[in-house]
Amino acid sequence: MECLLKRSFRETSFLYALTAAGVAHIVARACAQGRLLSCGCDPLGYRASHDPRGRARVNKWEWSGCSHNLAFGIEFSKKFLDVREQVDDLQSKINVHNNNAGRSILSSQMEVRCKCHGLSGSCQLRTCWRATPDFRVVASTIKRQYRKALIVAQEELNNGLSTLRGRPRGRRKSRARPAPKTSLLFFEKSPSFCEADPKTDSAGTSGRVCRIGRTSRTGSCDLLCCGRGHALIRKSSIKPCNCTFHWCCRVDCQRCKDDKWVAICK
Repeated sequence: MECLLKRSFRETSFLYALTAAGVAHIVARACAQGRLLSCGCDPLGYRASHDPRGRARVNKWEWSGCSHNLAFGIEFSKKFLDVREQVDDLQSKINVHNNNAGRSILSSQMEVRCKCHGLSGSCQLRTCWRATPDFRVVASTIKRQYRKALIVAQEELNNGLSTLRGRPRGRRKSRARPAPKTSLLFFEKSPSFCEADPKTDSAGTSGRVCRIGRTSRTGSCDLLCCGRGHALIRKSSIKPCNCTFHWCCRVDCQRCKDDKWVAICK
């Protein structure tokens, strides 16, 4: 993993964006949950509430809820990750861009959650606050950006310009253009990762567990085994079974042998 993070592969851009978004996400939530002494709820994150007649009613202290402190989370992520990069190094500029892309994607996925108040749930008063989404949503968006990552223009490598520009992979003769802030950038062609290669910190896929009959999904044997095929092996394990609860308070279980067939890449 360490070698991979020192290169500029498409996969590296994904790791940087995912890490930066993950740090900001968990810190923003921790602030709202009171788990950090240095921050709390987002002071600007509450929303005005309205009664059925449309009159704004704001009771920040009592009714606004506790918005996740995304601003603090993003600032912490920058100080924790971006500070490691060198200002004048092109690789560092790409890393910082990918960090910012991950954080921008997180910001764009923020949700507004609301709660109704009133007699018998009549929703005479509704309060709303901003919250970070489930991180799977953020990760899925970053993965989509990974699949259409931009390769940095060749002139950027030669001139070391401060403004990063990108272009779709496979269109190197097209005119370079500024890369969108949520796009991931790279400038090295990725290895296949099918075979073990210490230079790229790749362990290869030989011996990996794969899924049979799922050709369109990640982890399928057809995809993961890189055309080498797979073998079926039987794995045995001992697990508790036929458990009985005795009052009070004991659970007695038998020990049963569990056999299952597992597909392994050749």
